[in-house]
Parts: sequence; structure tokens; C-alpha cells
Amino acid sequence: MPNLVEPAYYALLEVFIFLAVAELLHSFAEKVGLPNLVSDLLLGIILSSFAVGGVLNGLFGVSIFTINSYVLIFADFSVVLLLFAAGLESGFGGLRRAGRNAVFAAVAGDLVPFVIAFEVFQRFYATNVALLMGVAAAATSSAVVASLVQSERVSGTEVGSFHINVAALDDVVALILLSVVLTIVGGQFDILAATGSIVGLVIAWIILLLASVVIVPRLLHRPTLREVRGMPFLFLFVLVVIVIALGFSAVIGAFIAGLAVAESLVASRTREITDLLLLLFGALFFVVTGAEFDFHALLDPRLLVLALVLTAVATAGKVAAVYPFARHRLGDDGGWAVSVGMIPRGEIGLIVGAIGFSNGTLDQTMLGEILLMSILTTLIGAILYRRAVPSFRTNGPAAPAPRAASDNSRSNGRIGP
Repeated sequence: MPNLVEPAYYALLEVFIFLAVAELLHSFAEKVGLPNLVSDLLLGIILSSFAVGGVLNGLFGVSIFTINSYVLIFADFSVVLLLFAAGLESGFGGLRRAGRNAVFAAVAGDLVPFVIAFEVFQRFYATNVALLMGVAAAATSSAVVASLVQSERVSGTEVGSFHINVAALDDVVALILLSVVLTIVGGQFDILAATGSIVGLVIAWIILLLASVVIVPRLLHRPTLREVRGMPFLFLFVLVVIVIALGFSAVIGAFIAGLAVAESLVASRTREITDLLLLLFGALFFVVTGAEFDFHALLDPRLLVLALVLTAVATAGKVAAVYPFARHRLGDDGGWAVSVGMIPRGEIGLIVGAIGFSNGTLDQTMLGEILLMSILTTLIGAILYRRAVPSFRTNGPAAPAPRAASDNSRSNGRIGP
């Protein structure tokens, strides 16, 4: 009998199986002291096509558990929501208050692990491969950071805001570093061209940030646009498309959009809508990341050893580089919390692996090392962060600091117009 069900509907079924089971596991994870995103990653590994998901596919005779383009679209939406929510909580004022300590923490937090990983992996691989391993080890996952800050209830606190801003700036530094490394790997490196590329990307990011913070709130102040609840999300995806066209990651556009909407009259209403969307889709990125990992790779001793080396370098380098600047801003305990919270790698590292694999620089084993490192650093960082932040938690979901005339919902006491 021919299969009459469109693949898109299998993908929708898979997505909502992931989300439903993830939510069921969250209460169990809380009881045993695991962060939610750790249980999400483990769930993805278990339900992947390489494990239980593959068995179920064979049992039912259809490919329900498979990572296709439809599932990846929902996973990307999950990441965009996480970073948009992070920008909404921080606001542009939070980015300004983070100041030079956040900038220095982001720059050092990328360059130190990059240099160490490059030096170590030159002993095992060619220079081009070692450069890509260095970039993969450098970039913190802003999506993981946003999820940690929210799930550990430090949103809106000084520690949470500083952490979010360092992670967002880290993404910018990592993407600049990636562009320079790809130029070198392509054999077209020129110091003047590389310098011009760095300056151009920084200027483009600053202009886009300032323009968004000025223009978006003014548009949302107009009564007609203010009444449309979906308008902030339209601006969100306009900015995402713009930053992708400029060569940045979608997460940077999402964060900038959140910063801009946070300065508008509809900030509180948009936060509430975003929180509802995150309750539904927030776990998906991490479940899908776990589902992409083939646990059979652990049977390759060389892959496992080098992945552990890369994990150790990425972890130690990031903490050592970020801690002095975070400590200067937040003190010993706050500095430690932020520095271990910057350990998780994720989307940038995975992008590096995908690019290197597609252009032939990395093979399947090297790609597996990067993927395993991303998962291990996420697990390590999430567990250490949970232990570091209890004294900084709010009693419930974080509430943003009040702003003068922050939104129209304040005047009528209800969500929406």
C-alpha cells in the first residue's frame, strides 16, 4: 500500500513527540538535579534514528524519527525564540551596563580557547583542520546560555543580564573569527583584507544594533502598529533575514530584535507571548541537537580521545579567559557563575563542523569530535551553572525592571490591546 502521508506531517508528529516527552522528563530531571536542557539532549540521543527512534521507525514501517528539513526549521525557530527572549529580558540598557568587561570577556573567551586548541590539534592534524577545531572550541552557544538563564531563574538579575550580553557579544566575535579562518583555509589570506573584513563586520553590527534600537521602538509607538500583537515578531524575522544577508548568524538578529522591542511600549506584552511560545518550543533545539548525534561514534577510540581533549581545552580555556573580567564586574561568585555558564558550545561549533565537512577539510571522524565536544561542554556547563547560581535566583520567573511608560498593557491591566 503506498504511503499517502506527506513527509511534513511525519515531521510535525516527530516535533510534538519530542516536545511532549521533553516536558514529561523535565519534572523527573528537576527531582534528580539535572538541568532541563541536559534531559533534552539525552532525550534526543535516545529517540534518534541511531537508537530507539530507529527501532520504532522499523517497527511502524515509516520514518517518523528522522532529522529532515522540516524538523530543522522548527529547531531554528526554537533558537530564534530563545535569543529574542534573552534580548527582551536584557534590553539595550542592560547591554550598555555590561560595558567593557563584557566586551573583553567575549573577546578573550573566544581567542584563548581558539589559540590553545589550534596549538594542540596541530600535533594531530593539518593546519587547516587545526584552525577549524580552534574556532569550534572558541564559540559559546548563546542559545544554551539563554536557556540556562531562563530555566535557572536568573533572568533580569545582574548576573543573568551580564551573562546574556557576554554570550551575545561572543557570537559576534566567533563569527568574525570564523570568517578570517575560512579565508585562510581557502588559501586567500591577506592581512589587509582580513583586517578590513573584521572592521566591516563590527561596523555593520553596531550600525544594525543602533538603527534597530532607534527605529523599531518608534514604529511600535504608533497606535496602529502597537495594536497588532504579531508586529514585534515581524520585526524579529525582518532583522533575522537582514543579519543572515550580512553574513551573521540568525541568533544575532534575534538578540538585536529583542533589545529593540524591549525599549518599546509593547515590551511586557511581547514578553508574555514569547514566554508562552517558549513553553511549547523552547526545548526543541536541544532535543534535535541530541538526535543528530550517532552514539556509535563512541566506539571509535581515536574519536573519543580527541573529542575529550577538545572538550578539556574548550572548557579550561573559556573559564580561564572569562573569569577575570566577569569577577571584576560581579565579584567572585558571580564571576564564577558566568564563566562556567559560558562553557557550553553549540550552534557556531556545529556550523564550523558542517562547513568544514562540506568543503572537504574535515572528515566524518573530525566532525564527530566537534559534535561530541559540543554535547559534552553543554552537559558540563549546565551542571556547573546550576550549582553556581542558587544565591542569584529569583523566586519565580524573572520580571523585567520597570520602565517609564513601558507598555500599553500597564494602563489597561490585560494582555494585548
